[in-house]
Amino acid sequence: MDFLETLISLPPLLYAPLLVGSLCLVFNYLVYSRRVAQWRKSNIPFLSPSFLIGHKYFWGVGSNSATVVPLDRIYQENKDKDLVAFFIATMPVVLLRKPALIKQIFAKNFDEAFKTGIAVSHNDEIEPHMLSQSSNKSVWKAHRSALSPMFSTSRFSGERFAMIKHHISHMWAHVEEARLQGKPINTKEIAMNFVLGSVSNSFLDLDYNSYEKEGELRKFLKSFVDPGWDKLLSVFTQMHFQGTPTLESLKLITQKHIESMKSLLQKQMKLRNQTGDNKNDLIDLLIRLKEQDGDAKLDSESGVTVEMISLGLSLLLGGCAGTNTVDNMVSFTMHLLSLNPNYQERIRQEVEDVMKKHNTTEFTYEVVRDLHFLNQCLHETTRLFPNTSALTRVCTDDFTPAGTNYTFKKGERIIVDTYSIHRDPEYFENPNVFDPDRFSPKNRDTKSIDAFLGFGKGPRKCPGNNVGLLIASTLIGSLVHKYEVRPHSHTQQMDAFDFHPRSFAIVHKDDVLVNVLPREVLAH
Repeated sequence: MDFLETLISLPPLLYAPLLVGSLCLVFNYLVYSRRVAQWRKSNIPFLSPSFLIGHKYFWGVGSNSATVVPLDRIYQENKDKDLVAFFIATMPVVLLRKPALIKQIFAKNFDEAFKTGIAVSHNDEIEPHMLSQSSNKSVWKAHRSALSPMFSTSRFSGERFAMIKHHISHMWAHVEEARLQGKPINTKEIAMNFVLGSVSNSFLDLDYNSYEKEGELRKFLKSFVDPGWDKLLSVFTQMHFQGTPTLESLKLITQKHIESMKSLLQKQMKLRNQTGDNKNDLIDLLIRLKEQDGDAKLDSESGVTVEMISLGLSLLLGGCAGTNTVDNMVSFTMHLLSLNPNYQERIRQEVEDVMKKHNTTEFTYEVVRDLHFLNQCLHETTRLFPNTSALTRVCTDDFTPAGTNYTFKKGERIIVDTYSIHRDPEYFENPNVFDPDRFSPKNRDTKSIDAFLGFGKGPRKCPGNNVGLLIASTLIGSLVHKYEVRPHSHTQQMDAFDFHPRSFAIVHKDDVLVNVLPREVLAH
């Protein structure tokens, strides 16, 4: 019996799977061969893929960090190259290795490489308006301009910082309760509660103390940021299938998220209209935008526009002022300080010196603003543990970066491996060592400045990083001023194998617990 007779003799139900399988094989072959041919013409070095799978280092996704470990191995094995191309499954990407080339593409070629790697689908109303994902430059500029007042640290001075001080008291009370019970504190929980309280109070006028009760806003945020296979698949789908309609189950921001944000904004805007208060926060901003754009299409029930919802989500979820970004930075910083008591003592001394300078014994905006060594510690934490494992761009036009012979095609996906660049000894001496002094004014040089990508690069660099650093400094400074922090669950510095295997963000897979001891106990 020849092959044709064998095929004819198969049950009819097997025809469809065979046909689909065959089409998949053909599709993969065409994708691989076409893109490899383009890379050859563009002088871009590439790594041969394994058929259907892409690069072999991504076979272990789910068993270790989703992207950090495989990207780092590729980065380390191609030290002689400015860039290298490869496949993640059937998705072609180009990894940039040199800071000068990254700066060129992300800044000088910004117009040609504008889109972020997480593209929005055609059937989505909200994500095209979010700062982190908008592919429309005019929309992105308008929304960035609208939110820029929210990202000014000076707006946290005076009475607004006095409200943040309430959250210092909440945090101290929670830490003290755990200490008296002989329990360690969970750095992620402490950070999330403090950051969420500060952000919700400062931007949304919510009196929120999640140390006592897990409210709806925290549940909403956790549903978005908690790692899982669904989040991993959602990110990969939106990266791989640029702009195509996406099933609701594969969206990063689901209809449930949208309805939650709509309900929150509707409630707060209604309350603000009733009180007539002017607090110069996000709610006031949205009310002004609504008044200015009387022709905007409103939701018939809530009176909230798509733009309003997008701005609210951008503030809470995206950028360096986003709650998940800041609490990750704080959690990793507490871990590192617990292993380095000498740096804790330097922070305490700095706090006392700055308080004396401003003639106060309390934390104020002016005190936190002048905690320069603590700011160095946060930058060093961000170098060792950047929030995202990769910065991504999609080329919006064909272009050749000045001074190179590399030609990028429209639709080309570009990746920057922040973790590996930050730990490259070519740019940072003793790169795996926690050394905040490398960010002191006298030690920083052009080479390290260009290689530091913790808050992004170019015009799409995180607009809220200074606000995030201010909130983080307030938490860390007030905690270390009152307590000695000592390691409990992690007695050695974490590395890539400690990251969550089902997250594209760099988050630790296990709770990081630390012990605390009051300074007055240490003094005796």
